[in-house]
Amino acid sequence: MPIKTSSAKAKGRKLQKFICEMVSVYFKFRPGDVESRSMGAGGIDVMLSPYARDKFPVSIECKNTVGHPSMKAIKQAEANAYKDTYAVVVWKAKGEEYKDSLVTLSFAKFMEIIGRMERY
Repeated sequence: MPIKTSSAKAKGRKLQKFICEMVSVYFKFRPGDVESRSMGAGGIDVMLSPYARDKFPVSIECKNTVGHPSMKAIKQAEANAYKDTYAVVVWKAKGEEYKDSLVTLSFAKFMEIIGRMERY
């Protein structure tokens, strides 16, 4: 039986809020630096202030679905990404804990991140 739209949105909202909280706590951001976009609104799912984007240059699209998101989700994240950030999809699989969600990004972006790390 298909999931109701309201239930699907609630699942997505819960993942977005979890991601916002984890990013805020990890980077010690101020209130308002990381916020969850309302369901159905256009744009990236996790909104970052300019200060937060400087410290955490990642644009996050959240997917709380049964199956792993397709390339369409990565393209969506890239299309909505903030300028000069890495577009990623955070996916929570059915039955898994939020902390065990997976991050997907293009291999080219992954190599770019690794290349930047090597400089340090």
